[in-house]
Amino acid sequence: MKKNIFTILLAAIVLVSLSGCSEYLNRVPLDSNSDATNWSNEAAIETYSWNLYGDLSGWSYGNGWTRGQYHSEPLTDDYSTESFSQFTVSIPGDAASWSTPYERIRKANVMLARIDQVPNLPEAAANHWRGVARFFRALHHFELLKTYGDVVWVDGEVDIADAEALQRARDNRVTVADNIVADLQFAVNNCYAPSKAAANTVNNMVAAAFLSRVALYEGAWEKYHGTAGGHADTFYNTAKEAAGKVISSGLYTINTTYKKNYMAQNLSGNTEMILFKRYAYMGSGGATTLAHATFGWSDSSTPTWGLTKSAVENYAMSNGLPTHMVEYDDQTIAGVFENRDARLTATVYKEVIPVTQLAYIEGIVSTTGYWTYKFVPLDEYNVRTGNSTWNGPYNDTDGPIFAYPEVLLNYAEACAELGSCTQSDLDKTVNVLRQRHGNIPALTVAGTGCSVNGTAITKDPKDPAANVLIQEIRRERRSELMADGFRHADLMRWALGENLDTAKNPDGYVGVSKAVVEEYVAKYNAQGGTQVSLDKVLSNNYFTTSGYKSPYNTPDCGGSIARTWNDKYYLEPIPGNQLTLDPNLGQNPGW
Repeated sequence: MKKNIFTILLAAIVLVSLSGCSEYLNRVPLDSNSDATNWSNEAAIETYSWNLYGDLSGWSYGNGWTRGQYHSEPLTDDYSTESFSQFTVSIPGDAASWSTPYERIRKANVMLARIDQVPNLPEAAANHWRGVARFFRALHHFELLKTYGDVVWVDGEVDIADAEALQRARDNRVTVADNIVADLQFAVNNCYAPSKAAANTVNNMVAAAFLSRVALYEGAWEKYHGTAGGHADTFYNTAKEAAGKVISSGLYTINTTYKKNYMAQNLSGNTEMILFKRYAYMGSGGATTLAHATFGWSDSSTPTWGLTKSAVENYAMSNGLPTHMVEYDDQTIAGVFENRDARLTATVYKEVIPVTQLAYIEGIVSTTGYWTYKFVPLDEYNVRTGNSTWNGPYNDTDGPIFAYPEVLLNYAEACAELGSCTQSDLDKTVNVLRQRHGNIPALTVAGTGCSVNGTAITKDPKDPAANVLIQEIRRERRSELMADGFRHADLMRWALGENLDTAKNPDGYVGVSKAVVEEYVAKYNAQGGTQVSLDKVLSNNYFTTSGYKSPYNTPDCGGSIARTWNDKYYLEPIPGNQLTLDPNLGQNPGW
């Protein structure tokens, strides 16, 4: 036996010497998987696809202390961060927002190219997996499109030796958007239905939901930015059709437990979820399977990101009318919170105004005085502190990725922008959300306007929407998706970047009124116990000259912290090192 082994080894050595080192290194390993041998069956494709799903962590609650999509936008008029966020001030050398999507696009293209290598794969199965790969390819091109506008569309593996492929000019955004839509339409038409696909994976409904988002975004961008060569209505129609496919499937319904969508330990069976991320924590002494810090951030001793005056005023009154049409009083706690859209008090905790020197549970302090507890399972506080899942990064609530409410809002907005929104359109979309999540009356369509219980809604002086119907659909979108990670993208596509200018829109960063703080201090002291000094509370917080809590020492508070909008901020600059590698990329306007 030893002699036989020696003979085999000797023969192998001779073979190598005859063949040359280069040929040997190019041989396929016989005892391990490789790119040439791995694509042997459908299971291999599925296993590879799990690499792509990891990219969706950022579209949910993130991992550990790394924030995901929710309550994480540094530049928005919905809430104020603890540290002042400024626009990009100079061209960076490198940026993950450029390089990371292209790395992930390559992974999707590798999968797409290898599917044809799998023997005896039924065409339906092959097309499903092609759809999955194209879904992820579209997803990352969309991130590039939103950030940079014109980008290089990559639909195959790029050889590092291919100078022509590496020295390309960017494709214009309309072409890129058309290609993204084509990828997603293929996925819609070829991916398995939810009943056939593996549970909680990409299927034709997930693809349709995402297509409605992409097409709505690009339709609005082209319309409100006047994109040369664009076709906004084509995108709006695509958004309407894709959202309509999800609606007509009958697979999803809106429930009446709005907040449970954001703090459930298991979203399986939730009829509003199209795709979500599972988290799990074993508890004290156990292992962390996968956890996040979404409500860990929300109850931190670091000032939590509180809702702004602008965001709070966006919620309608309980009679369905917007605040600009009633005697809205933000100088009292009751005036702010009573008789309002139910989603307001599901998002902001009305019982406390936790500004500096008014610490609440575990030292909670809000940047604006409005504590955003939408993601916090406060009713389960005692249970969760007992099993170590309360504080980050050990939060184990499941995180939505694609949810039905967004699809309904995409459909309604597309209809309104196309000028074809009917009562039926509203009744199956925003009115369902208003009545089941907001507990407020339905809207009635009246041309490009709308009414509530016979009262016509008037134009909001703070909203530049083209007409009242679009205005109210946008209001509904903001209320429903508050802190869900959509607001910055919405402002960009609607060309409303000036909402982020601290001088032009102070309501977009300030919070509660000084009068509300004073009322709460009196209420706090009336309960007995340790007394709080009102003077100390007021002196330890910034207030504007108009009497509102500011997270920052802005000029209106006597300081110098400010943001000034410039239209070049609609797109980020192409990183400098990328321009060195490929001068044909060109730079974005104004940079």
